[in-house]
Amino acid sequence: MNQGAIFQPRRLGHVNLVVADLQRSIDFYRDVCGLNLEFTESGLRAAFMGTGHTPHDVGMMERTSEARQGRDGHTQIARGAARAVNLNHIAWEMDTEAELVRAYERARAAGIAVPRTLDHQIAHSVYLKDPDGNTNEFYADTIKDWRAVLHGDVALITSTWKPGGEAPATDRRWNAEPDRRPVPGAVMQPLRLSHVVLTTTSLAPMAAFYTEVAGLETVARTQGGILLRASGHPTAYQLAIIQGEVAGMHHYGFDVAGGADLDAAAGRLRSLGCLVGAPAARRLTAVDPDGFLVAFAQGGAADLAMLEDALGTA
Repeated sequence: MNQGAIFQPRRLGHVNLVVADLQRSIDFYRDVCGLNLEFTESGLRAAFMGTGHTPHDVGMMERTSEARQGRDGHTQIARGAARAVNLNHIAWEMDTEAELVRAYERARAAGIAVPRTLDHQIAHSVYLKDPDGNTNEFYADTIKDWRAVLHGDVALITSTWKPGGEAPATDRRWNAEPDRRPVPGAVMQPLRLSHVVLTTTSLAPMAAFYTEVAGLETVARTQGGILLRASGHPTAYQLAIIQGEVAGMHHYGFDVAGGADLDAAAGRLRSLGCLVGAPAARRLTAVDPDGFLVAFAQGGAADLAMLEDALGTA
């Protein structure tokens, strides 16, 4: 565990995107990426899709220039905040609600800005921005059987939350044995969300934020990049930050089973016009309708130099 950090998450939870056409994105992520549609929130023009480890691995909201209100009337999306296709936020799962509240209190004591804290009915969340302006959500599940609450099209689910207003739960409410629901016939059959890759024009402050505030441990570091993961997590890395000419999300990725036929999958992606480049050993990349890059890989060691080369930033 990254002792002394403000937050100490157990894993990467999800990415949330602003998309141009919600139904088009649902179709792509179901039929191509193999994500199950868990629930929609039509009042926000939002959908939540995943592999079953959590209520969603990928959340998406249709772009708008207007403000959107939450369950208790608070402004959930400020006017103009979702006008462009972009990364909305990255989310990190905490072990318990009690740990989340303690981290929130440490953040406030350290003078770190906390723009909002929210109740999503099945989780409580604290939101922060990194030095590049990317929003990071730190959340703790509050209900283990989240499908009992979230399924089909649901009414607005999000309201404000006051950390510590009630005694926080000290038990773990994430599911150690999730009910995975693969999508039959989908091109890809992902196991879980594995990583996010960000580019930045200023590596040092970003590295400091994700180690000292977000509490990730360093797997590898060079002059041009850093690989990070939640402390003790078995994956090679969960976040890569690479020095580049612009700041933003380059891609995110999923683990796939070792026995998956990636050559056949690459052929199907190519026929659909969404394969990016030539498949590498145990890895391929697709592009979604909005231009987001989605990687699928069969494990493998962390290779920062290879990642820098692939992004053209070495």
